[in-house]
Parts: sequence; structure tokens; C-alpha cells
Amino acid sequence: MDLYDVCVIGAGTAGMPAAGFAAERGLSTIVVEADDRIGGTLHLSSGQMSAGGTRLQAAKGIEDSAQDHFDDIMRISRGTANPEIARLAVDHAADTIHWLLDLGFEMLPEMPVIMYGHEPYLKPRTYWGADGGRTILEAIRPWFEAKVCGGAIDLRLKTQLLGLRAAENGAIEAAIVAGRDGERSVIRAK
Repeated sequence: MDLYDVCVIGAGTAGMPAAGFAAERGLSTIVVEADDRIGGTLHLSSGQMSAGGTRLQAAKGIEDSAQDHFDDIMRISRGTANPEIARLAVDHAADTIHWLLDLGFEMLPEMPVIMYGHEPYLKPRTYWGADGGRTILEAIRPWFEAKVCGGAIDLRLKTQLLGLRAAENGAIEAAIVAGRDGERSVIRAK
């Protein structure tokens, strides 16, 4: 039975950053991925993101903020969006865009734009790269793989989550997985 500080299920859009930031904080980290490659839905998605208050907007003279973004979400959803989740997302959206740019994310030059795939935002705050989600993956991949190659992250590809085990207090304490050969193992994490 293996013991780690953090066990992340899935090496996709959320899993790679979660594992990478845990490893940067010195936590022993394992990532369990059912596929034979990292990236998850980034291989399929359009990779569209929205954020208010980015440096790209400022460079184009677009005045925007996380509050404006939040207000737009609540307007578009007609007040049905969970305000706590929406607030959490918008308050970190600009930093996420900046982090991706700092990693080398190749944004299309016309970004940000107003996108009309849903009721539009009032300001240009939607972003994506030329190759959709793969553009995001190509920015994150070197950062993530450096941590794997450096031993900060234990990456297990073709390893499927079979279930979770809870402690008596209800906290999840372990993941039951099956590896490439089908053999089951238990990964404990704090």
C-alpha cells in the first residue's frame, strides 16, 4: 500500500495543475490516469476560457474586473448560478489566464473577444488558442512533465480508479486502483 500526501485522479485540465501545485509545495503527489496519455478532455475541447481583469484586456484598453464578470454570469444565468462557485471561479480566472500565458500559452492574437455561443458577456473576456484545448495542454505539458521526470509527481498512466475508501470519520483516505496489468492496489493519501 502506497502513502502520499495528495492523490489526484485524472491528468487533465484540473488534475495536472492540482498535482503540479501540490508538488511545488513539497507534498508527495501521485496522479492516477486511466488513459495512456495526459491531457484528458483537452484533446477534444475547444479550450475556451473567460476572465475579467486580465493584462490582455488592459493592453487593449478594455476595462473589466472579476466583479463585472460575476455580474455577467449572474445576469446570463438569470440568477441560477451558484454564487459561491461563480465567485470562486471569477476571482481566480485572470490569474489562471496569466499563469497559462507565462507557461507559453499561445493565445490567438484577436483575444479576448465577445463570444456568441451563449448569451454574450457585455465585455470581451473570452480566450482560446489556435488548436483549442490542445493549445492549453501544450502550455501545461512541459511544466507538468518536468515535475514527473524530476520525481516530484508519481504519474501512473493506464491506471483506473475502481473506488474510494473512507475512514470512520467519513474522510476519504484511499483510492483503490487497477494498473496496466489489471492488478489492484490501494493508494493512501492524506
